[in-house]
Amino acid sequence: MKHPPPFFARAWHTANRDTLLNPPIKEWARFYLTRSTVSVDPFARNSSLANWTNDLNPETAANFHMDAFDFLLHLKKEGVTCDLCIFDPPYSRAQVKECYEGVGRHFGQADSQGFTGNWKKERDALDSILAPGGVVLSFGWNSSGMTLARGYTLESVLLVCHGGAHHDTICIAERKQS
Repeated sequence: MKHPPPFFARAWHTANRDTLLNPPIKEWARFYLTRSTVSVDPFARNSSLANWTNDLNPETAANFHMDAFDFLLHLKKEGVTCDLCIFDPPYSRAQVKECYEGVGRHFGQADSQGFTGNWKKERDALDSILAPGGVVLSFGWNSSGMTLARGYTLESVLLVCHGGAHHDTICIAERKQS
């Protein structure tokens, strides 16, 4: 994409467990990534699009294999400041359970009840390392993102329909204000 993405666009493509391997999503994200100097992806799976990649699963291609919150705190402690973050966590309680139990971490009833789906502490940690003017690309089944309350403005939305009974993937780009 050589020009800015439209404020709102809709595309169709089959669902892919690795969000950023989905062609319309990858093209949309690349617009921002090509303008970025330092990028962070705390839930990278096998994506190597960001400079700093992390995934809880040690069998993925990510550079780090830590809990996303711990990874973001580690970057802050190391003095990393980014201008772009890809925020693509599991979208539901079932996906959280699948991801965590898939790497041998128990996910019990208390964990399920405590999961609200908003990833608040991870978003707060991400906000602490993102420079003013930086962009967060958020992916999921909702468009909550970083929110205006944290000082972010919505810049672009990509809705990707996967057909049939699959949920659409909602992709939003938000810019951090000064």
